[in-house]
Amino acid sequence: MLFPPRLSRTTLGVASLLVVLAGPVVAQDATKPIPWNKKLEAGAGVSTVQVQAQTGGGGAVLLQGTVVLPAQQSDVVSMPVAGVVQSVLVAPMQTVRAGQPVARIMSPELAQWQREWLMADTQARLAQGKAQRDEQMFADGIVSEHRRNESRAQAEMATLAARERRQALRLAGVGEAALAQASKNAGLSPQLTLVAPVAGTVLEQMATPGQRLEAGSLVAHIARAGQLAIELQASREQAQALRVGDALQVDGCKTPAHITALSPQLSSTTQGVQLRAELTGREDCLRINQFVHLRWQGTAVSAAGVFSVPTAAVVQQGGRHYVFVRQPQGFRAVVVTMGPGGGSEVLITSGLKAGDEVAVKGVAAIKGAWLGLGADAGAGQ
Repeated sequence: MLFPPRLSRTTLGVASLLVVLAGPVVAQDATKPIPWNKKLEAGAGVSTVQVQAQTGGGGAVLLQGTVVLPAQQSDVVSMPVAGVVQSVLVAPMQTVRAGQPVARIMSPELAQWQREWLMADTQARLAQGKAQRDEQMFADGIVSEHRRNESRAQAEMATLAARERRQALRLAGVGEAALAQASKNAGLSPQLTLVAPVAGTVLEQMATPGQRLEAGSLVAHIARAGQLAIELQASREQAQALRVGDALQVDGCKTPAHITALSPQLSSTTQGVQLRAELTGREDCLRINQFVHLRWQGTAVSAAGVFSVPTAAVVQQGGRHYVFVRQPQGFRAVVVTMGPGGGSEVLITSGLKAGDEVAVKGVAAIKGAWLGLGADAGAGQ
């Protein structure tokens, strides 16, 4: 006859724990004390701390972020027409002023545009002359009104076509002086100088001499001198306390940054909330792509009821947060509301009072007794 092997006490303990982990556990009534004694306390390594109300603000929140250049503070120099880069006149990290030459290009297409504009301009002048003659002849009764109107319409269409060609050249960067000179002597020039649209600093210079670029290709990227932004993430608890307009102290800067946007959704990877803050001061304390630390000091409205406890003191059960407060018979599970915070300390905004002793070590053993693991042993010894 075969007998089942005897299981050791350690094996039985592990098996009981696996049963608890495998299925749902119903916690004891939070109003009832959790029996505990000094012998169990020494064996589980339980220790407590006495909480005190915050005397300053509502607690500081530490955040981290990266400095970025806002899109509205960025400009580019691009190729208006296809052509070959003849020379590059700026370098990365160089400060430029508005209208300063950035590069020189040679474009046969630009010469073609000039030719088309000169032809359209000539046709417009001829059409206007014909319209004036027909206007006079109509006044003398020589031509009909229909011919007068037809000549007037042709002159307007020719003038509109000439303006369109001229505007295309202006958008390409050809100045008024160059257009006036070309109109005077019918000269065609395939050369064009690209200039900086705003004052700032050259972040990137993408073109090299001899390179052929198509229309729209980037030549240089310029950062305007002005505000910088900081992109950062906060936990869900931290984001609940932050508001648009809140000031954030930036390490290394005298002027605070202010929150300008809070994302309405959580990140799928980090479960954090994306924030954006802008540094409104003009001091030169940040660099693009710099990793920075920020601090939110909170408010002093409810400081008297706010307590700071170690993160290890807080446990979750059934979607709620609990801490274990010492009682004469042992401990009692207390539902608490967490405020903003992170790292080794969290803020408790409700559920505790000054002088409460909260378990900070051996919390897992107390939770096990609360859920029914070892409850009898804790009560009987």
